[in-house]
Amino acid sequence: MIRIHRITPAAFFVALALCVTSANAALLSTLIDTDGSIQVGDKLFSDFTYSNTGSMPAPTLVNVSPYTDPQGNFGIEIQGSFVNINVGGSSNAVLNYTVTVLDPNKTIVGSTLSANPAVINGAGTSSATASFLPEDPLTLTVFSTVPGSTLLATSGVFTTDHQTLHVQTSITGSSVTGVETMSFVRQTFVQVPEPATVTLMTLGLGAICFLGRRHRRG
Repeated sequence: MIRIHRITPAAFFVALALCVTSANAALLSTLIDTDGSIQVGDKLFSDFTYSNTGSMPAPTLVNVSPYTDPQGNFGIEIQGSFVNINVGGSSNAVLNYTVTVLDPNKTIVGSTLSANPAVINGAGTSSATASFLPEDPLTLTVFSTVPGSTLLATSGVFTTDHQTLHVQTSITGSSVTGVETMSFVRQTFVQVPEPATVTLMTLGLGAICFLGRRHRRG
């Protein structure tokens, strides 16, 4: 006897969304070996490189996925078992990539970094730091320090607007007596139209208002 299971429209679209998400995700090793890229909205993430020391995962065990934050800013999520099990020592993973705005009328003005750093079974520090040299001196860091404090998300504004940025994200576990963990790092980028575009839009709105006033007077 063959049973036919009915799929509701809602379930169909949920399944479709899951398939699309999986299709867009990529192993970091594949991106590096094939000089691959990931497009998220109007942003292109490319030129991936990676290095690891201690007990940080190899690129074959790291996943890169598209990510859009609640404010609608586009970015990527780096997923892996970023663990330092060297008690009394440290481990480090460094990911480099380039982000480019594909829309020539928009520029990147800021960035947000978030992660889930934690320290278990003792004292130490788990952290992720993003830098944007040589284009901008901004540095973003999230961390968990035991004993101490925790910061899971932070954001900053660039000194100038950019259409292309070179990003370096460093994930570090430094142990005193504990084990440091992190399973994801998310980075998104805030953008606005270029100043020239904003000026043209302002002039255009001004002209419309002026013509409207003249029409009412006539």
